[in-house]
Amino acid sequence: MKTSEFINILKENPKTILSFEYAPGQFVRPDFHITEVKNVDFDTVDCGGVANNWSETHVQLWENEVAEPGHLVDSSKAFKIFEVVNKVRSTYLDTEIKFEYDNPSFNTAVLPVASIVKGPEKIIVKLGSDHATCKAKDRANTKEERDQACCGPVKTRKPKFRLKAKEISCAAGTDCC
Repeated sequence: MKTSEFINILKENPKTILSFEYAPGQFVRPDFHITEVKNVDFDTVDCGGVANNWSETHVQLWENEVAEPGHLVDSSKAFKIFEVVNKVRSTYLDTEIKFEYDNPSFNTAVLPVASIVKGPEKIIVKLGSDHATCKAKDRANTKEERDQACCGPVKTRKPKFRLKAKEISCAAGTDCC
């Protein structure tokens, strides 16, 4: 989901409860905070030696150690946070939006939006997961190209010779050690 799409959902559904499902049936506590909105630029080189560049927007969700039953971030408050951020610097609007989250039983992860369920009183943002991939293999068009990609299957070689432990010795003045 693009950042602009998410912001429009917030704008079009004012004062609606905002809920994040980070794993099936597991929700960010309702008293979460939005602590940062990050413009993230990636400048990478993959294992095939190809440069890659892209940008994303990351929104950090945080839960205080002590529950705050009176604290609630609804769609209007979340929209207002984006407005505050945009007064300081422009948020990337045409990039994928992802949410950074952790809790004591869930390691920190940056999660993309899998889907959004809008109801009359609540917006549920269902977060998905990203998977590691090999860009060199992803670029390949045939099985042969994938097999030859830089990180393709490791070819094992038989050793040219075997040493037995009793045969190994290093005498002074030799080049063996």
